[in-house]
Amino acid sequence: MARTQTQKALRKAERSGKWCSEQSRRVNGDYGALSQHVRLMPTKQEKLQKVKHKKQIIQDGGASFYFFQCVRKSA
Repeated sequence: MARTQTQKALRKAERSGKWCSEQSRRVNGDYGALSQHVRLMPTKQEKLQKVKHKKQIIQDGGASFYFFQCVRKSA
């Protein structure tokens, strides 16, 4: 495969010990580190988990309420 102009410039600068503008370019790894990607839609697995847990709550009979009566003793 033929070398690109960028590759040639980088190798030439490396041999001569000089700096070239191509050296300041970012590579794919740099962009990966900067990525702030956040998944907006839930994955299929997350959707299935949500459905599964909803079904469990319904089978449980819903919310349960407990009432406690406070009894005070008079001195």
